[in-house]
Amino acid sequence: MIIDPHIHSIYSTDSRMSPKEIVKYSMKIGLDAIAIADHNSIKGSIRGIEYSKDFDNFIVIPAMEVSTRKGHIVAIGIKEEITSYMSPEDTVEAIKDMGGIAIAPHPFVRYREGLCDVIKDLDVDAVETLNSRYIFGYSNWRAKKLAEERGLPQLGASDAHFLGAIGSCVTELEADFSLESIIDVILSGKTNVFGDRTPLPLILKEVINKKIKKMQ
Repeated sequence: MIIDPHIHSIYSTDSRMSPKEIVKYSMKIGLDAIAIADHNSIKGSIRGIEYSKDFDNFIVIPAMEVSTRKGHIVAIGIKEEITSYMSPEDTVEAIKDMGGIAIAPHPFVRYREGLCDVIKDLDVDAVETLNSRYIFGYSNWRAKKLAEERGLPQLGASDAHFLGAIGSCVTELEADFSLESIIDVILSGKTNVFGDRTPLPLILKEVINKKIKKMQ
């Protein structure tokens, strides 16, 4: 199974993709599962799940990217929204209490609100060690080194904000087409990550769009 566990939809202010577009494109390029992980919202996941439930051999994982007081945490397998801007420790606890798993995305990218200052000791379940939004890849190298030192499962993800970026980096695992199976395999650490950088024109387009929105 090939999954992309970190994609943003229109329910994030920095993406223009609808959940329906994301599901259709993800299936078109051959992904087996995705997580629509919008900033502080589970609405994109809910819409994606509703649209995808009539398709066989494809699953949308409920997720969101939670803003904590010291950085972002991706929550997957949750049943409802996690409260934003709690401490990282309380956020992780809330995710696990809901039966989900807490993932540290881009943990060493400070300008994207990675958990730089707390990730070393934070009780996350997995680390995003291959995030496709990079220039040179040093932050991914540091994330991989941390995951290996702590014995944490590794995930690859596109962190896509445009259709063309979906699937740039992915996670390969052997699981059934069920949320429970996917979570169990991730927690076991039996994952492979691979992929490449998001095309630079897409990254530049995203930066320009963000600046335009700030000016409006």
